[in-house]
Amino acid sequence: MLRLLLQVSLAGSLTASVVACGGTDKPVKTAKPAKVETNKKGELLSEARDEARAGDVDGADEAYAAAYALGQEFDVLEEHVDFLIHAGRPARAQAVAKVYYEENANDARGIALYADALLAGNKGREALAITDQMVAADENDAAAREKRGRALLLLDKDQEGIAELRRAVQIEPKNATYHMSLGSALHKIGEVNEAALEFRAALKHAPEDPKAHVLLGMALRDQNELDESRQYLDKALDLDPENGRAYFELGLLLNRQGKQALAEDSLARAVKHAPNESLFWYAYGEIFRLQQRTEEALNAYRTAVELDPPYPKAIGKLAQLLIARKQYGEAEVLLIKAIRRDPENATGYLYLGDVYADTRKYKPAIENFEKFLELAPANDPDRDRAKREIRALKRKR
Repeated sequence: MLRLLLQVSLAGSLTASVVACGGTDKPVKTAKPAKVETNKKGELLSEARDEARAGDVDGADEAYAAAYALGQEFDVLEEHVDFLIHAGRPARAQAVAKVYYEENANDARGIALYADALLAGNKGREALAITDQMVAADENDAAAREKRGRALLLLDKDQEGIAELRRAVQIEPKNATYHMSLGSALHKIGEVNEAALEFRAALKHAPEDPKAHVLLGMALRDQNELDESRQYLDKALDLDPENGRAYFELGLLLNRQGKQALAEDSLARAVKHAPNESLFWYAYGEIFRLQQRTEEALNAYRTAVELDPPYPKAIGKLAQLLIARKQYGEAEVLLIKAIRRDPENATGYLYLGDVYADTRKYKPAIENFEKFLELAPANDPDRDRAKREIRALKRKR
């Protein structure tokens, strides 16, 4: 479709040239370049949005890029990056935002946009560096504090992150987004009661926000207030019937209530409406694994691993199933790729040790179990198993 639009535009230029050579003494009125360019940009933006609605991510990406190239308007760039983030293309979003950031180093809008793209891709270190820059420019910038808090949370610096999020709320107490970010951080560390209070505060300031209803429903579920939880999740779906997160949290609620068929249906809707959320695919795989529906579990875990960013726990669960089925080659490729992506993640070394132990490659098996012990937390339940494996393998060498 993009090529067709460009061809039509070219045909218009040729027609204007022919008329100008027609031999008349009257001046020929031609469209002003700025107006033609504006029309093209509008056509390309319309095409990008149509492609996005149709699910053609590559087509929409191409059209957005072409629309931005015409006038280099920040609003177009911002819409492009936001689309890529929500389409599950954080790496591409980072690349697009980075170009503007590097060419406009002092533009606060570009810095914030690049930070959002990095946060969407779980790039904690890089996001922290950018948000440090934002805070240094204005220590009372609530948006900068909120983004910096989220970056710290990605690096598991939970208390520092929560302190930044509290600062954002103090600066702008009526901002529902900041209350939701703080509530989510508190929920992460198990402070569910305080998290619920933050989500209620968010709803006070944004009563029709589906996300606020979803998050409060999640917190209420974890407070074991299951009936009230269901009310808020249902309200979120009334407000937004295609809300994948609402279906995901509802699926977990139904699973807790022992309603497995309904939970499976809800998680199926979650991945349908939010196909780029690796966490949702992981949970969908768990439903199948617990029912011993191995093929379906494998497919769901594979999707969770292939998405960007992949869900870390899915890697371990997929590896376990592959090892149990003696699909050692696929398991080895999966785990080596995961280790290259995140060399500090202990789980990959544990299961790669299992692969090598089962295939009688004792030396690399021992090395991977030892690497697991080096990286795993002191309370990791698999530490004792890894030690036993090492002792047994050393006797076999």
